[in-house]
Amino acid sequence: MAEKRGETVKLINPFNTAGCLEVYNNNLKGWYRVTARDFRSFDGRRRITEPTAIELGNVDMPMRTYEYSGPVYVWGTNDVVLDTTNEGTMITSPYWEKAHKISGSRG
Repeated sequence: MAEKRGETVKLINPFNTAGCLEVYNNNLKGWYRVTARDFRSFDGRRRITEPTAIELGNVDMPMRTYEYSGPVYVWGTNDVVLDTTNEGTMITSPYWEKAHKISGSRG
């Protein structure tokens, strides 16, 4: 039997991961959709768009958008960043460097 390697920690997501997760890019002056892993590690403006209710077969539900001001985590870990600067950058880690290198080589 093979041994599991890599990231084995279950990441904490104290927000609705099924909603549309967006972060604000200061350089491009706009909102951009991101994954839950990037959303939780972004030190800047974050917002979530989600339906107010869910009905089977009804796709015309009103949506609500709100700014999220929860904790910021180091990317790929459950370590909370205490000194946030609200610069609009990703709080990276060695896990981020490794994942970025792998995805960059798939190009």
